[in-house]
Amino acid sequence: MNNEFIDWDSVPDIINKDQFYRICHISKSTALHLLNSGKIPCEYSGKKTRCYRIRKEDVREYMNERAVFPELYSAPQGWYGGHYRSFVPKEMPEDVLEMMRTYYTELLAKYRDVLTTPDIVKLTGYGRTAVNNWCSKGLLRNFQKGNINHVPKVFLVNFFCSLSFRSITRKTPWHIKTLQEFQSQQSSIAFKLQKTKATPSAAEKGGER
Repeated sequence: MNNEFIDWDSVPDIINKDQFYRICHISKSTALHLLNSGKIPCEYSGKKTRCYRIRKEDVREYMNERAVFPELYSAPQGWYGGHYRSFVPKEMPEDVLEMMRTYYTELLAKYRDVLTTPDIVKLTGYGRTAVNNWCSKGLLRNFQKGNINHVPKVFLVNFFCSLSFRSITRKTPWHIKTLQEFQSQQSSIAFKLQKTKATPSAAEKGGER
């Protein structure tokens, strides 16, 4: 559908998935693919209904780009036939987990040592409800101060590497992006870790004297 035929003034600044697929005249399945893949930026709350918050401006940009590059938004083979499956290994080799911890530790280096729920919402794109649920269920270790969950950065890194976080079905664009970046950087991270392990520490150097 052409962007020019949509009355954007009547569209709210934030819309849900149902509004999204109706405005764009696409199927529910296509809308789900676009949101889950990160091709359309959104905030996922973790709720059973109305779990997606989508900015009107992102939808307008999608409509403009789709008109020129429709192939960028096509779903993977098997998506519409119900044969598409996203596989997340339950057991991950320890060396890969170590690399993943290194990746997220470096990614969060610029952040404070302790993050609050609003900080994590802003960082990951997941909603406040989802973050609070992780904390209340014990999946994300935290302490409370002023009725706000506070999460030491080291616990957040561990959570990002956990099966609970890795196996989230409807991942936010940030989550998808970090997994893609990690996969592309595994070789360089592995080399960095090997180099670190091969370099004697100051204590070891002192013991050799």
